[in-house]
Amino acid sequence: MDSPQGAAFYDGLALRAGNDDGDAYSELFSAFLPSIRRLAGIYTVSAADRDDLVSEGILGLMNAVATFEPGRGASFSTYAGRCINNRMLTALKKSAKIKRSEEPLDEIGSKEVSPEKIIIDREALSEIFSEASQTLSPTENRVLGMYIAGADYAEIADRLGIDRKAVDNALSRLRRKLRRKFR
Repeated sequence: MDSPQGAAFYDGLALRAGNDDGDAYSELFSAFLPSIRRLAGIYTVSAADRDDLVSEGILGLMNAVATFEPGRGASFSTYAGRCINNRMLTALKKSAKIKRSEEPLDEIGSKEVSPEKIIIDREALSEIFSEASQTLSPTENRVLGMYIAGADYAEIADRLGIDRKAVDNALSRLRRKLRRKFR
């Protein structure tokens, strides 16, 4: 993602967001959400599929924040773009609804965001997180947190003392709840 501050700006935001800085996380979310929506629109035809992919893209961004390591040679924007794209493609492959796109991956998040838009989006994001936490059950919140951190179904099941199918069901429920809540 290009910005007047450069790649180091987003690297710094990602590190702060990874250390539970809500403002940094909100700013990253605001910067990447339009690109996530655009990419979901490229890969899908129906609104329902697009909503599913936006959810997957957001989970990809959250995973990128949780696993970003600046010393590995890629900027956060490049890394996040790859995580978002891979997450969406994996979801599409699982549902056997993949559609080819010619858009280069490096264009993800290339639009600049104004300070006013960041503030407005940050306020909206705070409301979204607040409503989402009230919408999800404690188990769904725990499953989501572990899933975003990169744990697979087996790890989540072991840590929570539930079976893999219960993990799958919890993720399906929370996606459905969040889609209904934020349409």
